[in-house]
Amino acid sequence: MKRFFTPELDVDPDQIVLCSNCSTCRWTCTSYEEFHSEAFFAGGRLRLLRSYVEKNLPVDESFVKAVYACSTCEQCVERCPVKVPYVRIIENVRKKLVQLGKGPYGKLHVMGDMAYMHKNVFGENKLDRGNWVKPDTRISTDSKWGYFVGCTASYKRPEIADATLRMLNYFDIEPQILGADEYCCCSPLIRTGQVTRPVYEESENGEKELLGTLETEKFIVHNVEQIQARGIEHVIFSCSGCYRTTTLDWPKFYRERHGILPFSTQHLTQFLALKQRKGELNWKGSYPETVTYHDPCHLGRHVGVFEAPREVLRSIPGIKLVEMERNRQNSVCCGAGGGFKAGFGENAINVAERRLNQALETGATTIVSSCVFCKLNFLDAVKKRGVDIKVLNIEDLFVSLMDLV
Repeated sequence: MKRFFTPELDVDPDQIVLCSNCSTCRWTCTSYEEFHSEAFFAGGRLRLLRSYVEKNLPVDESFVKAVYACSTCEQCVERCPVKVPYVRIIENVRKKLVQLGKGPYGKLHVMGDMAYMHKNVFGENKLDRGNWVKPDTRISTDSKWGYFVGCTASYKRPEIADATLRMLNYFDIEPQILGADEYCCCSPLIRTGQVTRPVYEESENGEKELLGTLETEKFIVHNVEQIQARGIEHVIFSCSGCYRTTTLDWPKFYRERHGILPFSTQHLTQFLALKQRKGELNWKGSYPETVTYHDPCHLGRHVGVFEAPREVLRSIPGIKLVEMERNRQNSVCCGAGGGFKAGFGENAINVAERRLNQALETGATTIVSSCVFCKLNFLDAVKKRGVDIKVLNIEDLFVSLMDLV
């Protein structure tokens, strides 16, 4: 076939013409449900992208918005009859837009700026990264176990970090944490195309001064070297985004020049499920509530962890676990991932509100997840929209029922 390349996008059309235009993905897309536009679901974006590439159209703001108004949840890939690698395509397009200086969308560049300057996407002092550790919990400097905390649990939801550490302590594990030496895992940067880009600072007279270059590979190599230098062999994650990125993305950036990752990775739900299977998880309390579980996209569709969290929940005395109509591979995105919450805040809360209403339809009084971003977005929906449901993560239940708080 004839190959078309635009000087701006430089996209291989052999990928974008794979789409059969069946539009099956339209009806499962949270972005389309929110914006009701043909340019805001996977198939529509690919048709839009193909038009720009074949006609050599200049990239404009509406195109950039359409490319970024996607949480990269992979529901479209799950439903696609020909398995178009849509998320990989869209992340590559975002990367190209950043290289052109036309992305990321809106204020998403702030995450990259903050990561470059402070090693976390929130712009917090990196020396405060371990301040969530409390005197009655235990960490080590020589354990084979490590806990990679992540930016959000370190700075915005420290109760998640604290609960995870207490859980590990309960099983006589005193993990090492990297503290100030832990850099962002780079999930928000990779998802928004900010893999490599210049970082500028604006002077008082409005001129931009180049500070340096943001390079996610350097962040990843730094984290791997810090983990390896401490002799850590097993790394636990409470953040599904960090776990997904470390499991799927870090090897791509690290392997070619440095080799395989020198440690194993495990999400806390997998850790607890293994303890349950071994008969080592003996609950002290009960939770006599009707509960539904929300599958985080990064932990579920991206990595394939669906049953471990449910095994843990079913083992809790008194709990009645019910499923939402769309669960596991067909679960609906909460609206927080892929830079969507950072770029389209109110729209993300709308998505979360609809998901919480789906949870209420089951008769559940509590929605449980295992992702810091899902919890954060659901809590925003509860606060701003008044949805009457309890929002917990599995580690919250653990520390409560084990009398660890």
